[in-house]
Amino acid sequence: RGAVEIIQAFESIGIDVSNIQFLDLVSSGILGGTDVPYPNVHFVDSPIMLESVLLRTLYILRTSTFERNFVFLDSINALSIYNDDRMLAEYLHTFINTFRQREVLSVLINVPDQTPPLVLANLDLYCTALIDRGQVVIQ
Repeated sequence: RGAVEIIQAFESIGIDVSNIQFLDLVSSGILGGTDVPYPNVHFVDSPIMLESVLLRTLYILRTSTFERNFVFLDSINALSIYNDDRMLAEYLHTFINTFRQREVLSVLINVPDQTPPLVLANLDLYCTALIDRGQVVIQ
């Protein structure tokens, strides 16, 4: 789902999302639209532009007025559709360590059955904790 759909779903149940920044990787290049009524939606032209994703996320965090921030990456398996396994594994390593160094909590959402084995194996190395369907796998 795109950022607008997620925002509308949150708003429909009464959750204020004005302090949440969304970075949409698909709507611009694939679905063809960036004209949205929400100022907290940002776009990267393509999900294969991994460096742009990292840079845009860092920019959003740098301009944030909040002391504590966190980043959700939804989802690794979606990025694996557009990116080479090795490149994605290297990117995730950089992504996780970049935010860890800045003391920003990173939450990576993943569907293991739909993620390449190389990427999945590397998550065991990079992540502080892995939770699978509510069960802590690594901590």
